[in-house]
Amino acid sequence: MEKIFNIFVDRVRLDAIAKLRLAGRDAQTQQQLFGAVQQIMTLADRARKEGVLVLEDMAKELEPEYLRQLIVLVVDGTCPELIVEIATNLYWTKAPDKAEAMIDYLYLRGMLAIQDGVHPRLLEEILLSLMPCAQREEYRAQIKALHEQGGIEKLFSIHPSFQDAGIWDAIHQLEKKVSVMDNRCVQRLLRELDNRDLAVCIYVFQQDVRKKLLGNLSAGLANAIVEDVALCASSSEREVVTSVHKVQGIISLLQDVGEIIVPESV
Repeated sequence: MEKIFNIFVDRVRLDAIAKLRLAGRDAQTQQQLFGAVQQIMTLADRARKEGVLVLEDMAKELEPEYLRQLIVLVVDGTCPELIVEIATNLYWTKAPDKAEAMIDYLYLRGMLAIQDGVHPRLLEEILLSLMPCAQREEYRAQIKALHEQGGIEKLFSIHPSFQDAGIWDAIHQLEKKVSVMDNRCVQRLLRELDNRDLAVCIYVFQQDVRKKLLGNLSAGLANAIVEDVALCASSSEREVVTSVHKVQGIISLLQDVGEIIVPESV
């Protein structure tokens, strides 16, 4: 039985590799692949530290329906053979094309490895081995830059390009509030934010406010958050809006109970 399901997975792998070759090697395709790998790595790191059940709440904030379905199967304790059968059925029914095919396979391979307890660093190598050599090296270069002096500034060259003015209004309102809060209040706010929402804020804010948030974190946590920011490049507008409104709500709650102060002028 195990051999049969390995064949099922291998067929999807070969199909995804063939379709990825048709996608070209443009910057958009590269960032889509990088975003998928980083999504899996974030899930793997959290599952290793806190157990697979933590993935259930994370799944609610993820955009790809295929990935959400895989997470639910893993969290529910579905046996690997059934996960493979369901996941490959979904893959062939969906019939993804070009880069989307490889992204779906990355999700499938990644979630199977997470369920099996594969170490995140080894999993990362498995996922990177599916990319063309040049993209693999570029991914490693970007991640290395995050851990070197000045790596944060290099990451900050990444900015969202949303077209909806309403999204930017919500972002700017939140940004103004954070920019005038003193460090004590910022630190109190940070204790209430999960890593995903904090990463979104850093992604959408301007340089000075980004640095203010990171400056109120420990060096280790700051580096971890910076890695999460790379995921935000593949976030949908809906996901960003959800995080921004969530942080706005936390600030309002902390204000109401007198734990932080936001100047009246904002």
